[in-house]
Amino acid sequence: MRKSVLAVLAALLTPAVATAADQGKVVWVDPSCNHFIAQMGEEFGTFNWRAGSAPNLGDQLEGDLLSVTEANAREIRNLSAGGANMVYLLALGPKLYVMIHSAPVVCKERFRGSVR
Repeated sequence: MRKSVLAVLAALLTPAVATAADQGKVVWVDPSCNHFIAQMGEEFGTFNWRAGSAPNLGDQLEGDLLSVTEANAREIRNLSAGGANMVYLLALGPKLYVMIHSAPVVCKERFRGSVR
């Protein structure tokens, strides 16, 4: 009986969690390789955008930013500039410096001396 109650509770709560949109702020952008890093709370995510215009530093984003189980492209909305982007989440981490230096070698901003 207890297991069935827990299963029902999990089923009822899952849709509410899945529909909640994550929000983040763009803290690093490299248009040379279509990558950007967004801060979501205490965590940073590295994204590769495939469609839409490049985000700018400080842009506010909304969408599925933290789901690591979804391997496909996801659409996020740029609340600051308007419009949407199709992006892939590449990595999540607690430190911006590490996320910048784990960007692909083709990203020119990776080798700059300071965080922008």
